[in-house]
Amino acid sequence: MAADTFDPILGLILQGTGNNNNAWGTICDNSMITPAARAIAGQVTRTNTGGTLDLSGSPPPTSLRQDLDAIQIFNGLLTSDQTVIVPNLSKSWFIVNNTTGAFNLYWKTTAGTATQIPQGTMKLVICDGSNNMIRTDKERVGEFRISGKASAGAGELACNGASLLRASFPDLFAAIGATWGSVDGVHFTLPLLTDTNRFLRAGGGGGPAVGTYQSNQNLAHTHTVTGAPTVSSLTTDSQGSHAHAITDPGHSHTTNAQLLQNGAGGPQANGTVGGAGYNNPSTNPATTSISINAAGAHTHTVTGTLTAGTLANASSGGSEARPESAAVLICIVY
Repeated sequence: MAADTFDPILGLILQGTGNNNNAWGTICDNSMITPAARAIAGQVTRTNTGGTLDLSGSPPPTSLRQDLDAIQIFNGLLTSDQTVIVPNLSKSWFIVNNTTGAFNLYWKTTAGTATQIPQGTMKLVICDGSNNMIRTDKERVGEFRISGKASAGAGELACNGASLLRASFPDLFAAIGATWGSVDGVHFTLPLLTDTNRFLRAGGGGGPAVGTYQSNQNLAHTHTVTGAPTVSSLTTDSQGSHAHAITDPGHSHTTNAQLLQNGAGGPQANGTVGGAGYNNPSTNPATTSISINAAGAHTHTVTGTLTAGTLANASSGGSEARPESAAVLICIVY
């Protein structure tokens, strides 16, 4: 008779034809039906505080898998990161992370890259038998999540520009890389949206690249003035007594005056006029322009009232340009 063999994935017994006479029921129950049920719907609860939990030893067909149960629940206060190692064989698990403490839970094969199970979440994880550990929600990692909560929830990180270790958040780093910056080759930076409570806009294409920050700016535009301002009732003072000399060409004043026209007889004493060649100013006044200077640099103060017209589109508003809005918390999924 052929010897019994074992399933290479779960380690279930595969009976050889005609074997296990009178013992078949027990073997079937213990080595086939019960393990298969555990693999499909079994549940195990583990309490750990951190370190490494190696469930990869003695894999099938040597024996049943140590990570056989479909639902893996983790409790306990973590004092360090908890890493669980499973065989590099195809299988799926529902992993529930109920741990507390400021540390992380990772699930991986011996030689594979870990996937992270955030605290407070349940993730469906698949191993493809080629050292690839795949979370079925991997397409959601790196997405922004708009939240009405005051703080980030399970599986979320507030977009506050924090610098994180790439090894601590492997799934998130694989999704966004250093798109939002990094301080060195082992860290990456979260988007920073809380410094000035930024709005989001589409990036890429003809606009700014994803990960670009932009400061406040209004589109260049013009304002139209309607109703020209008018000035009325304005006067100037003399700024003290001063004079203007006739011969200085600093600036000119135009005046109408009665001038004596010099002739052969010349002017007479006491302002009388006589002699040949004189025109009598009382009967023959002359009009001329004369040049007088500025009498030195000086100023005049304008006093009076200014009547303004209507200025359209005058400045108004507050310290930022924004549409009508409601403040929410913006997180990123990890």
